[in-house]
Amino acid sequence: MSRYHRLDGWRGYSIPDRAVAGSSDTGMWSDSPAPSDKVLAELAKLRAELKAAGIKSRVSHTLSSNAFMIKRWVVVPRADFDRALKLAQEYLEAHRSETRYVHDAT
Repeated sequence: MSRYHRLDGWRGYSIPDRAVAGSSDTGMWSDSPAPSDKVLAELAKLRAELKAAGIKSRVSHTLSSNAFMIKRWVVVPRADFDRALKLAQEYLEAHRSETRYVHDAT
């Protein structure tokens, strides 16, 4: 199950139910504003923080209304969701200056 984040009447994307953070991914083209390798590296840093707290996670993806972009999500088990969401929000706040692509999933 997922929820839909509507940007306007025509655009938006789905967010998985247990996602705690996400990022746009525009592939590895020379002009990509959110290159896959950089997006995945930022998501890996967040996942390492979750793992250190004993929370398993995986990276999932959803499509968006932009034909040139997917959304990548850090998804956690239901039992750990509340704690993981809090940790992800704290991580993003503490690393705001060095996190360019990852955003919260709320």
